[in-house]
Amino acid sequence: MRTSLILFAAIALFVAGCTTTGQIPPQDPLVSGYEPRNIMLSEMASELGWTYETGPGAYDYTLLSPQGDQLIFRIGTDYLNINGARWQQERDAVEKRGNDLMLPESTFNYVCKHFGRHDLVRTPLRESKIEYKLEPIGKTEAPKPSVENKATSTVLKGLTICIDAGHGGSDPGGIGNGVSEKQVVLPVALMLRDLCESASAKVIMTRTTDVYPDLDDRCDIANGGKCDLFMSIHANIAPNDDGVTGFEVFYNKNSVPGGEFAKALAVAMDKATTSPNRGAKKDPRGLRVLEKTKMTATLVELGFLSNAGEAKTLTQKDYQEKMAAALFEGVVNFWTKGNASVSK
Repeated sequence: MRTSLILFAAIALFVAGCTTTGQIPPQDPLVSGYEPRNIMLSEMASELGWTYETGPGAYDYTLLSPQGDQLIFRIGTDYLNINGARWQQERDAVEKRGNDLMLPESTFNYVCKHFGRHDLVRTPLRESKIEYKLEPIGKTEAPKPSVENKATSTVLKGLTICIDAGHGGSDPGGIGNGVSEKQVVLPVALMLRDLCESASAKVIMTRTTDVYPDLDDRCDIANGGKCDLFMSIHANIAPNDDGVTGFEVFYNKNSVPGGEFAKALAVAMDKATTSPNRGAKKDPRGLRVLEKTKMTATLVELGFLSNAGEAKTLTQKDYQEKMAAALFEGVVNFWTKGNASVSK
């Protein structure tokens, strides 16, 4: 009897030890900022060179290393199982479209350190490799003009255009094949900005870095800048068919100039790429950036990240340059034909 009691106590102690929950350190707001920093499970797997799958439970996702390590996340909870040990994350795991999870970036950093991948740990200074020397600023010194964006033509002189790179910051947008929408659209938007400025246009950007202005902010920026044209740049996801490819351009169903602008962009993109042209389309969803902007507005979908081939293509710099050049051509063709209007 005494032996049985000792054995029972030992088992109880063992179980208690196994269910002890460790705490994953949260992000330091003094280092990372107060905006929650997130990462998608697909992005996490891609950076680590691991794979992920649904299961073992109906609400679980499992991240697998080539060495057989298992990290199990449960949708809607902040608990993480690492090789049988229980850890608590900074925030809950949130399921997103396309069989993916949005996780706190602090979890990614902890996992990287836990498995010896300190080179992948994310900080705001992660990609900064240049040593800067600060020079005193003279009180009367005027800012130097940007040489890169110096106008070389006047074809867009008089145009004020707002370019909106969709999503950003804590909102990655659509994710497919390890590529997030925000990764693709910002470079294209910046390339398009430079092309428009070189043609003497005034360009207002809703963002130039990896931040998230909300939809109302984007509309306010465009309206406050009294822009003539608005273009929101995105990439698409087809949740139930990874074979879908192609670009398309949406416009407000009540805007005749919007339809003409969308057609001009689609024609130029069709000339620049072999990707299927899905056409200029009336927006069926009531997209806020097309409803609340007061100028001729379009929303461009560059391609489908849910298709492996197109996702890879959209990450290539030469293809991004090609798409930016096509969008620029569409802007020039529309503006110089006198179709632009400051109203819907």
